[in-house]
Amino acid sequence: MSFRTSALSTALMFFALSTPGHAQSTGEIALTIAGKDHVFPLDSSQSDWSGRESWPSISLSARAFNDAGEDPKVVSFSFDAGNWMPSLPELRFTHYEDGKAVQKLFSAEDAEDGALTVTLDSHSVNASLLSVSGSIEGSMGTSDNYGRDIDLSNSVPVSGTSTATVEKLD
Repeated sequence: MSFRTSALSTALMFFALSTPGHAQSTGEIALTIAGKDHVFPLDSSQSDWSGRESWPSISLSARAFNDAGEDPKVVSFSFDAGNWMPSLPELRFTHYEDGKAVQKLFSAEDAEDGALTVTLDSHSVNASLLSVSGSIEGSMGTSDNYGRDIDLSNSVPVSGTSTATVEKLD
């Protein structure tokens, strides 16, 4: 091994070991979208929280695959919880088939965006880990601009629960 290779290997190992991980993040999001039930295991590498203990911003990402391990259904769910009162919720659902997005649905807090509501059943903070559980309800619609404007003309109902323990984003 040359000095250059050794130095590069040492540097890569240092960064790999010093990069904050999300190995302790766990949970799931269970949703009924347009009458169909889905359970999405949390993607621990894409789920976290930031802010203060009394005013966290929570961001969850979850995905489920078909029996062949392909064609994922992906959910992104986020909200703020100032004084543990949920606000500004956003929910995104994307279904892929053969590598292409075949369905994209969005919901947010305002009535014209689906009237998404979040109810927290429990919450706790232990060091850098935040645990929350609660329910979600609203309507989802399509969007041509990633949820900035949501078309509810053919909306579908969404309801469900989420349970998560996530690490604080540094």
